Amino acid sequence: MIRASRMRFRYPGRGEDALAGLDLDVGPGEIALISGPTGCGKSTLGMALCGAIPHLIAGSLDGDLNVCGQRPDRRAVRETARDLGLLLQNVEFMTFTEKVDDEIAFGLENFAVEPDRMDALIQGALDRVEAAHLRHRKIVTLSSGERQRVLMAALLALDQRVLVLDEPLAFLDRQAQRRLLAILTEIAQSGRTVLVFEHRRDMLRSVASTELYMTGGRWDDAPESVSRFAVMPEGSAGETLLAFDDVAFAWPGDSRQLFTGLSFAVRAGESVALLGNNGCGKTTLFRLAMGLLKPSQGTVRTCALDPSKEPPARIAEQAAYIFQQPDHQLYLTTVTDEVAAQSNGWAAADREMRDLDLLALADRHPRSLSMGQKRRVTIAAACARRPKLMLLDEPSVGLDDRSLALVLARLSRHIEGGGAALVATHDQRVADALAHRRVRLQMQTKGA
Repeated sequence: MIRASRMRFRYPGRGEDALAGLDLDVGPGEIALISGPTGCGKSTLGMALCGAIPHLIAGSLDGDLNVCGQRPDRRAVRETARDLGLLLQNVEFMTFTEKVDDEIAFGLENFAVEPDRMDALIQGALDRVEAAHLRHRKIVTLSSGERQRVLMAALLALDQRVLVLDEPLAFLDRQAQRRLLAILTEIAQSGRTVLVFEHRRDMLRSVASTELYMTGGRWDDAPESVSRFAVMPEGSAGETLLAFDDVAFAWPGDSRQLFTGLSFAVRAGESVALLGNNGCGKTTLFRLAMGLLKPSQGTVRTCALDPSKEPPARIAEQAAYIFQQPDHQLYLTTVTDEVAAQSNGWAAADREMRDLDLLALADRHPRSLSMGQKRRVTIAAACARRPKLMLLDEPSVGLDDRSLALVLARLSRHIEGGGAALVATHDQRVADALAHRRVRLQMQTKGA
């Protein structure tokens, strides 16, 4: 189903190959797990498999690649899409419509599926990913985990012979992760092929038939995966840096309250893990803390400021918010500029780049980096400002074990220095390593 021989690819202006002579052979009924450090070439391989390289992404491609007996480089992308479906790391790059059911119908329409068959296919795909309750929702109101499930449903509805999934577990809660693994097994048992790029190798090993590890665009021996990281020592709680008091919030036009009576606090010298299923409101809570949204009831205090009465820029002088999607926070032309832009001097920026292993990327454009590299840049830029409070939304997504260890160590130093952190995560390793306390958000029932 997938066969590559001596495949090489180099991006324009780069001195080294992103793919450096890869051989690959994956047959029907196989689930192949491919892992490797951030920036090793996994996403580039996905782009070549679907034909985006070389048709949409410039560069030098050599060697042989076949998908279902056809060469993607000699076939229109729309034709390769008949056989192969790709789920990108950044789910926001994959949506084309405003509503969930329209999003799933979009692919079916492009495949010229008869209209009278679409309703059953849409409903069946949403049922498989346990997302039928999202069918009439607007895409913009969904969390990243909910979007990931919807886009997986859109692929399942097309019934392609090969699926290539780039970190499909990244934003999913535990129940959704278990369901996805079961779906991958079902797909393989039906004789189709699945290629999964994933850093959390332990989670895929139970279903994968093949495991490959990539470094520098080549296959390599896989190191031992890390299931637990060093645990942050207990600190002493100081002044309150974030406080929610009887907070309620509902989205305009939605009768369901996302929050009611929400009260909790985060103090200097402590790290709190924010847990909860997809769509429960973790990201919304962060936006309330930064003044990007206003509560319908109750009060929020961030570093002794009222976000509902202060401009977000004023809140950002004291608190740093690291988004789920790092692309939303990258604006400048080099990594150095990005980290130094709001730092307390060049020395602070240099130290953060050194601590998070970014010096080798100093002159690279941030948008040219891998997801994990981008995430380290946004965390370094936030730390260089020396904020009192850090709000981190899924900080482990895209990070290999070594990169995650660097990030956890840096956050530990922030806490030990008297700062505070609130970390939204589905990654148990992060919660175990960082959390002095855990706060769990529960989904409100309809109309509550």
